[in-house]
Amino acid sequence: MILPMRNAAIWLPALLAALVREWQVDFELVAIDDGSTDGSAEVLKKLCSHWPVERWTLLSGEGRGVSAARNLGLAQSQAEIVAFIDADDRPLPGRLGLPLGVLENNSELSHVHGGWWRCDANGQYRHPVRPWQEGAAFSWRSFMEHKAILPSAWTVRRNALMAVEGFDETLHHSEDVDLLLRLAAKQHRGAWIKQELVRYRIHNSNASAKLRPQLQGLLSVMGKHLKTLDSRHDAWAREQRYSTTTWAVWQAWQAGDSRFALELLVQALEDCPYPLVRRPVHLIEVMARSSARIGESFDRNQLLASRFWKKAEPLLLAR
Repeated sequence: MILPMRNAAIWLPALLAALVREWQVDFELVAIDDGSTDGSAEVLKKLCSHWPVERWTLLSGEGRGVSAARNLGLAQSQAEIVAFIDADDRPLPGRLGLPLGVLENNSELSHVHGGWWRCDANGQYRHPVRPWQEGAAFSWRSFMEHKAILPSAWTVRRNALMAVEGFDETLHHSEDVDLLLRLAAKQHRGAWIKQELVRYRIHNSNASAKLRPQLQGLLSVMGKHLKTLDSRHDAWAREQRYSTTTWAVWQAWQAGDSRFALELLVQALEDCPYPLVRRPVHLIEVMARSSARIGESFDRNQLLASRFWKKAEPLLLAR
């Protein structure tokens, strides 16, 4: 299991306690301290001091970013099957055993992915995320349409990762989306484990402060991969750019950044496939559906009365 961490001391006790519950699985924890200033490395050493030495390794990532940290862990590990976990997430029972069993019994699969629970900063459950229920899958085209991935719930064969040279170290956001698209382009097959495998923690350090670069990173990665298509697929590519960018509009609006949401809306409309009369209705549908997907309430009337909508509606109806 590969664990990149930066200033994660507060999360490590609960994470490592959860991993001990998976002790029956013959795993090795490869932790990469990626430039922490809060003593994360010392905390991990203390918590793992009673573990057998062959069950854990601590490396220095020198602050080069999560992609480089994961690649460093991959280079260190000799395991044939690699699981990922982020320090602020918490594995649930079966996180390691279930994917291992599926991959051992299905040699045609290169990777498997479980569902996850969205949790608050205290780790309390808020809403399950089950992308398979919406038709998400792992072919290149299907994954481009859904882009459903969480590294902490993802398990991959080492030889597949090495075949595509691991994570792109030039990327600081959506490096996981990029990697899975590259796997899919090389015909590596994936499958869902239809069970939640991890708690994904939502807190200030992974929310609004990083929103702009996260969304811009996702749109950049998506655009790069869509450019590999020939002109026969132009209409579909435009639909993917539009649907992803309108989802990003919702993300920015939900985070309270109306200015950024409007910037994204202008960008989305460059690829809009809908007639004028349909555009406002479709955007409202996107926002309602996206809110429901994460268990958040959506008040249509509140949206229509908002300052954001007062500026968004003229953009949507402009010829």
